[in-house]
Amino acid sequence: MNIITKLSPLAAVVLLSACAGTSGLNTTALVQQQAADQQVQLAATDPALRAEAEQEIALLLAEPLTQQSASRIAVLNNPDFLAALSSLAISTAQLTQAGLLPNPGLRLIRSRSEEGYNTELDFSLNLFNLIFLNKNKAIAQQQAKQQQQQVALQLMDLLTKSRSAFIEAVVAEQRFHYLQTVQEAIDASAELANRMYQVGNYSELQQARQLKFAAEIRLQLAKTRQQQQQSREQLYLLLGLSDPKTRLQLPAYLPAIPASLDSVKDAEQQALTQRLDLQQAKAKLAQLELQLELEKNSLFVRGLSAEVAGSMQQSAERELALGFELPLFDSGAARVSKAEAEYQQAWWLAKSLEQKARSEVRQAYALQQSSYQIARHYQDQLVPLAQKINRQNVLRYNGMLIGVFELIADTQAQVETVTGQMMAQRDFYLSELRLQQALWGSPSLPVSTETNTTNSSATAAGH
Repeated sequence: MNIITKLSPLAAVVLLSACAGTSGLNTTALVQQQAADQQVQLAATDPALRAEAEQEIALLLAEPLTQQSASRIAVLNNPDFLAALSSLAISTAQLTQAGLLPNPGLRLIRSRSEEGYNTELDFSLNLFNLIFLNKNKAIAQQQAKQQQQQVALQLMDLLTKSRSAFIEAVVAEQRFHYLQTVQEAIDASAELANRMYQVGNYSELQQARQLKFAAEIRLQLAKTRQQQQQSREQLYLLLGLSDPKTRLQLPAYLPAIPASLDSVKDAEQQALTQRLDLQQAKAKLAQLELQLELEKNSLFVRGLSAEVAGSMQQSAERELALGFELPLFDSGAARVSKAEAEYQQAWWLAKSLEQKARSEVRQAYALQQSSYQIARHYQDQLVPLAQKINRQNVLRYNGMLIGVFELIADTQAQVETVTGQMMAQRDFYLSELRLQQALWGSPSLPVSTETNTTNSSATAAGH
């Protein structure tokens, strides 16, 4: 029937616009690049395709754990991050959807008159969506960028937290074993003090001092055991290990403090260039700017639609209709005002985030420098001096110049120095992670993957 010929121009428009629905934006490129830079591998999010990841995790757990292997396990196995990674597929689907036109309307009408039966065919299309198709796609692309940046931020946050938990667990384990050794020696000295007091060779004051120090060491050991359990549990959680019986082979101690620090040139500018949360804020600004422009340009063409109708009996009968909304009650001014306010709010939030980024980098850099100096002071001066004093006292004890309790008193003095050195070493490595996070940014609130465009409320006039 020639009604098909009459409808073909409008049908051609639909077919051409449908072909324009795909987008060239790779919604996983940034996260993949970030993972490659950090030497970690992303895992499949489909639970049915986890065999390769499980095998890799088993191989990593079979070896002594390091900061790098801990972060690799976390990226492969942390359920919160895998859920965030799944959002990229949602973002891809939303982006594809934003580039597609709604399906055209087709209506078949069968009517009866004095002349007989008549059959009409109506074909309708929402022209509003067609006019602003590219604008809606651009808005969806900015939203997809924000989601990708958010997942990249969550990746960096997970790496920082897993490495921090590893450091905390190693130091807690080291302190626990050290205090266990100290407690054995102090308990022995307390028992000796009791016996000497009973035979009258030790005063009540001397006995009380020994018992008090033994009680303090037991209290420190109990607190350290608690910290050890909590730090291990936190590490299990970040690594996504649900079975507490899973054996983690932690090293006995952290690496020695490096002889020098790597210089960070122009850290503030580096942060402003590469911080993912700042890039996310800029993408949000671009999205809101596009939405504001779309609201302003669509005030008088909202709901615009086209309709072609023709009779299948009378080929000469055909009609073309255009429809649009009448702005009698809703002129669109409120939508424009809202879009302007949202853009201004996002602009000031981006400005605030930039100021916070500069401050975070300065604080993190200063903390790293001071933590390094403190850790080096313990490593280069306090601990060697304490060891030297201990060696000299052992020589004096062997020469019978001092007694066992004087030797124990030296052990008491060393406890604070040794544990202080452990904590200073921990603080330095944590400060390095904090500086790295300040240079990359911190996760913000989750980004909605729903495309919020003007055409979402536009409908074809008369349908």
